[in-house]
Amino acid sequence: MKLILLSSLFGILTVWVAAFILTFRKQLTCMAGMMAAMVLGMAVGLTLGTVFGLWLPGQFFQSTVFSMLIGGAIGAFIGGPISLMAVLDGLLSGIMGGMMGTMLIVMMPAPHAMITVNIVSVLCSGIIFILLVMLQGEIKSELLRSKTFLLSKPAPMFLLICLVLGLAQIAPMPKSGIHEHIGHEHDSSMHRPETNIHADTELLIRAMEYSFTPASIHVGLGEKVKITLDNAGQVEHDFEIVGTNIHLHAAPGNKSSLVVSFDKAGYYQVVCTVPGHKEAGMTASIQVSK
Repeated sequence: MKLILLSSLFGILTVWVAAFILTFRKQLTCMAGMMAAMVLGMAVGLTLGTVFGLWLPGQFFQSTVFSMLIGGAIGAFIGGPISLMAVLDGLLSGIMGGMMGTMLIVMMPAPHAMITVNIVSVLCSGIIFILLVMLQGEIKSELLRSKTFLLSKPAPMFLLICLVLGLAQIAPMPKSGIHEHIGHEHDSSMHRPETNIHADTELLIRAMEYSFTPASIHVGLGEKVKITLDNAGQVEHDFEIVGTNIHLHAAPGNKSSLVVSFDKAGYYQVVCTVPGHKEAGMTASIQVSK
């Protein structure tokens, strides 16, 4: 529900700015039209990139393509009434924004993903509001007052943004495509009772400096998998499935286990979130197939 509200907000803001530009296209300069196309394409692409990245965990390619196409199409659409230069400016800005938004959410640790979406949504909706105010400043006051209240005053858009963002904060959190059944951790000096939940498959992940073995993992849709992280390195490592709440941590020489299942097919990225480890190449991928 939260992500639907945020997506709907930017859809409405797009229509709002498009209506303004279509109404006053003869009074707007080419520079103003290029600015509007660039700002809206980039803002919408960036926000939808983060939303799709969280909405479609593990499906990095699909999220990137969807956000790039939508951001680019909106940027081109906004620039259409002004000039071909504005169309190209909006198209490229929207494509870049969509790509950057998806990359941003994939790089974020799972606990901070929703916070990132909230920050980007507030920032980009605020930028679109400022864009409307600036466009209104380009129009003569007499002509502006002769049009509808929604186009001549900034207050309605400001109230809409505050309302939707407020509702999004109290809306239910999105569910990931992975279910955590039960987990336990153990090390060389401690033993805990084994879980009663049966796992269809046991998967041993060996962590060293700075790699996972195996680095490419294949599991079945709905299959219960017991993931065990075996830290055979000299420093601490963890195993986090991007876009989910699945996180295993193990000190050197220790192990950590968790039983999970996937209810969405696709590719999931795995990273070690210890500072510097992901950048050193400590990543893996999980392919979930039917």
